Amino acid sequence: MAARKRKPVQKAPTFGPRDPKPRPFLALVFLILGLLMALAVGDYHPTQNPSFYSDIQDSNLIGKFGVQVASFTLYLMGLAAYATPVLAFWISYMFFRPYARKLGIRKLVPVVLVFLSLSVFGSMYQIESAESPVVGVVHLAEVSDNFFPYGWGGLLGFYIYAQFLRDFLGMVGSIVVFGVFSLFSLVFLLFDNVGSDIRHLFSVKIAAWVASREERAIARRERKEARKAEKLARKQKALEAKKAKAASAPLAPDETPAVAKPPEKAPSNLKIGRSEIAEPFEPIMEEDTVPQAQKMEAPVPKAKEAPVKKPKGITLPSSSATEKAAATGSNLRIIAGEEVKKAAAKLPERKGNYKFPPMRLLTEQAEPTTVEDESVHQATSEMLVKTLEEFGVRVSPGDVHTGPVITRYDVFPAPGVRVEKIQNLDKNIALNLKALSVRILAPVPGKGCVGVEVPNKHPQSVFIRDILESADWVNNKAEIPIALGKDVSGKPLIADLTKMPHLLIAGSTGSGKTVCINAVITSLLYHSSPEDLRFVMVDPKIVEMQVYNSLPHMLVPVVTDPKKVPNALKYLLNEMEKRYQLFAGLGVRNIAGYNAKMIKSKREAKEFEERAAALDAELTPEERAAASQIEVPRDPGAGEEAPPEKLPYIVCIVDELADLMMVAPADIETGIARLAQLARAAGIHLILATQRPSVNVITGVIKANLPSRISFKVASRVDSRTILDTMGADHLIGKGDMLFLPPGSADLVRAQGAFVSDDEITAIVSQISEINGGPVFDEQFQRNIESGDDSSSTAEGEWEDELVPDAINVIKTSKRASTSMLQRRLKIGYNRAARIMEILEAEGMVGPENGSSPREILMDVDL
Repeated sequence: MAARKRKPVQKAPTFGPRDPKPRPFLALVFLILGLLMALAVGDYHPTQNPSFYSDIQDSNLIGKFGVQVASFTLYLMGLAAYATPVLAFWISYMFFRPYARKLGIRKLVPVVLVFLSLSVFGSMYQIESAESPVVGVVHLAEVSDNFFPYGWGGLLGFYIYAQFLRDFLGMVGSIVVFGVFSLFSLVFLLFDNVGSDIRHLFSVKIAAWVASREERAIARRERKEARKAEKLARKQKALEAKKAKAASAPLAPDETPAVAKPPEKAPSNLKIGRSEIAEPFEPIMEEDTVPQAQKMEAPVPKAKEAPVKKPKGITLPSSSATEKAAATGSNLRIIAGEEVKKAAAKLPERKGNYKFPPMRLLTEQAEPTTVEDESVHQATSEMLVKTLEEFGVRVSPGDVHTGPVITRYDVFPAPGVRVEKIQNLDKNIALNLKALSVRILAPVPGKGCVGVEVPNKHPQSVFIRDILESADWVNNKAEIPIALGKDVSGKPLIADLTKMPHLLIAGSTGSGKTVCINAVITSLLYHSSPEDLRFVMVDPKIVEMQVYNSLPHMLVPVVTDPKKVPNALKYLLNEMEKRYQLFAGLGVRNIAGYNAKMIKSKREAKEFEERAAALDAELTPEERAAASQIEVPRDPGAGEEAPPEKLPYIVCIVDELADLMMVAPADIETGIARLAQLARAAGIHLILATQRPSVNVITGVIKANLPSRISFKVASRVDSRTILDTMGADHLIGKGDMLFLPPGSADLVRAQGAFVSDDEITAIVSQISEINGGPVFDEQFQRNIESGDDSSSTAEGEWEDELVPDAINVIKTSKRASTSMLQRRLKIGYNRAARIMEILEAEGMVGPENGSSPREILMDVDL
């Protein structure tokens, strides 16, 4: 059998072959040409043309070229000459498109028709609007002047309309002809495939009309079936009443009870409720045949009756199922997201000498263009219940909580249904709901239901300005508040960094981690002055945080070399020790109590004292025990003189922890762990971020001291468990979708992160540095980072210490060289013990630091 030949597939017609690449050179040429023509025609005057004036009075902006081009186009097209630059710009755009189309005949013909129409309309308006229009053919002298030699329509418009169309078609006919030409030309210029667009429009309209007709026909058929079923039910009730009456009547002596004969089989295609009911069905129902569903509804007589079989093929609509479906739809409660309440009072414009950036630099929250209505949520809830029932899980729908990005559907499992079975169906639910991803919250905290979080088809962006202008932010009394975003219900999510007291942020590339860090920094810039807060930023990727170098809040420039980060952490540890010594000298326990002593204003001092008491009450036993190990130095001159002003909070932000752990894992882990344990009361807080949440990056020591964590979308469940100690982050949808673990809570909060663009950050930093001045860096901090020296001074005369011989004896007797041991044995502070250890290292008696292990002893301990 010969193989059938395939018909060649006809490709859809196009306006010209596509070029694989744009043509930037031609686009640039036509762009320049358009600009030159626009300047030439716009500046043209007849006094510039030697043809009209022998003594040229003016010169064109484009020179002789501009005069010649302008006079020629005005001569040829009249007023339409002013549209020629637009044509050049359009051609430039066509050449600059990523897949530029060649300007074929189907594009050039509409362009020519558009310019002809403009010329004709120009001549038509000039001639017909004259006070005494000329009847018949118009002569050139009647419309000519120096500016338009052939009138407002130019040479083309004058000869087409004045010499031909005006006498042949008249004004109305000319308007009709060239109006249609203009309309179709614009359509062909603006749309690539007019025929397919028109066919698509008509097909959509016809499909909608056919669908509406089918729906009306189905509705009529259902009403007819309902009337048939109702009529049948009345007949059944009448038959039951008649049989009950006959059974209760006394029998005559010669009468014997009749035995009911089995009914004849009904035709297999017989269905009650259809219009085609077979005629023989009536006498069968008249005898003894009663459908089981209807027999259950009728009153049961006391006398026993013969068993009645249900004829095959008879189906009646179930009223209970209908009532259940109606109840489900009526009981569904949709709880809309909370609207952010604007604050009655605006944020202060300045704090002391510091001026805050204006709020206008941030993008304002726009009204949502598309909002999902109740029918969408109703259909999704019904589909969710149906999907679970397909897998043998019986549930009833609950409330629907809508948010800007996520909608949570609550379902109540039937008795005996395990919530673990619902959790394992997340992928099946996402498949049936056609959702990008589904996260199941089993159970919802504080409720006896299971929540299914489904992404909205039309998500709404969350801008940080909407949060900073809200009443929740303005009325917040936190010392270091940070704006994170909005939760599922649309409520602003604002956290207090002093209560966290440190934050770990993790997520895969492109999930919103860097934007979250920028939002945190932006919220701090709109709340705290350099006197209240200083930044230490670590950016191994170099490009993420360089924009913040000009902020007056910066303590040192952004650290980009991973090898210098351990020195920065060491300096922060020294600063922490120094602050604790200051606290001990004044008899206070934390930075809030210290600042209360330094502030002159009684009102502000009282507020700081209240914060100090609250901060002291929030300290964990581990933090109290660790802080108690820091001793006030007993050696003279080791104590630091208290500064005359209050101490600022220090926020250390590390953008990529994984790069640092690859360079110096022991030093980084030790420094972070020590700061996380002790630095809270000293006012030093850490914000760590990583895009590789593996166990060798987020170690157990680091994670144990960072109770507050934020996770964006990750690749696997293992990464989710590494960050949050539970699964769920792998089901996020990305683009700012996150899970937040608040301090002191085991319940995750799902939220949409606040968005701040790079342009907004640049504008804010520029505005702050312009009105408040540049940064004042800590020179000692910079020197220590560069040289790796963590002592408080590098003067050569201060290397000498009278306790160096005692330290050597301690090392010889204990055969261990560590700073902590010198602290305990010599009863000195950490700064002096570290300085002595540096002296011994410089003398070659001990080796360099070895992470958490003691230093190597290079001298002879037997002497």
